[in-house]
Amino acid sequence: MRISTAQIYRNGLTAMQSRQTDLSRTQQQLATGKRLLTPADDPAASAHALQLHERIASIEQYARNAEQAVTRLGQEEAVLVSIGDSLNRVRELAMQGVNATQTPESRQAIARELRQISAGLLDAANSRAANGEYLFAGFRSTVQPFQLGPGGQVEYAGDDGQREIELAPGRKIAVGDSGRAFMTIPRGNGVFVVTPDAANAGTARVRAADVVDHAQLTGEPYTIVMTGPDAYEILDGGGTVVAAGAYTAGEGIDIAGMRIVLEGEPSAGDRFHIEPGTTTSIFAIVDELAAALEAEPSTPGERALMTHRVTSALLDIDGAIGRVLELRSDIGARMNVIEAQADVNADQTLHLTSALSQVEDLDYAEAISRFSMQLAALQAAQQTYVQVSRLSLFDWLK
Repeated sequence: MRISTAQIYRNGLTAMQSRQTDLSRTQQQLATGKRLLTPADDPAASAHALQLHERIASIEQYARNAEQAVTRLGQEEAVLVSIGDSLNRVRELAMQGVNATQTPESRQAIARELRQISAGLLDAANSRAANGEYLFAGFRSTVQPFQLGPGGQVEYAGDDGQREIELAPGRKIAVGDSGRAFMTIPRGNGVFVVTPDAANAGTARVRAADVVDHAQLTGEPYTIVMTGPDAYEILDGGGTVVAAGAYTAGEGIDIAGMRIVLEGEPSAGDRFHIEPGTTTSIFAIVDELAAALEAEPSTPGERALMTHRVTSALLDIDGAIGRVLELRSDIGARMNVIEAQADVNADQTLHLTSALSQVEDLDYAEAISRFSMQLAALQAAQQTYVQVSRLSLFDWLK
């Protein structure tokens, strides 16, 4: 078989270029630390590596979601701490205001502080997250949730939605709470409320109101009418007398599973209205307490009514504080869930990264050995090419 000079040159160049390509590829592997530079290097391994990259990227997004959730819940927690502190201060002021040693001037001063606290509560409830969204607006996070209505009462403009964020496939966590929680504080004992009539002339007031038998509750309104200083009648919603008895201060009056304890000296005609429990807002509680202290009672009946309003406000304040504590407890539970899921995600990332390393990372010892062999092969190819390229037919004619 004849081999032309041109073919010899071409074969030599092809061999050197092939060695140079192999050497360049190995050099790139050593420089990047990756065994797979293109899918052609190992199609099956490349497909597996791509799947691992996608799963790692997904978990990294979940980690960012968790950080965002912790930040937002932390902001909500801080606001709730502030609201709780304000409500505790309101309770202290209520205790001071109900004290008989207070003068009208000191009660007015307490009421002014309560008005300031009410304004602060409104600002806190309208707090924003770091991204400018309102914390307690539900899904309507771009709308100011708490606004003053025409009558000066705070109205809720948000909704009952609770925004969620995904921490893992199929695992979501709420990162907000509806401001409706601040607007639905149960009044009194949460079942019924007893209110003295504003026209009462005696000093009798409500000391306690409790449910003694839930099975007998009717949900209907009743009225206790004092027929004298030591007797009473109970009327139903239609004005019909359904019970009567002798009044003794400090003893319970039972009706339809409810027990009401009055103390003080009533006057004939004094009334105490029993109505099904309603809800109120933290803002209304403070404002009504301030209004009760701002009033200047001049008769025994007015003083008894003021005392009742303040003591009733204390019960409502306790309910509001309890609601704030419930929200804080729920936030703490959610943050614990986020922390636990973050640990799970971190472990998964570690395992996936290890698997990815086995698929695409370079074995440096093998690569360096291969690089040395390829370099030697290239040098040998270059040297033999030089020797072959020097051959000439005319060298044999000398």
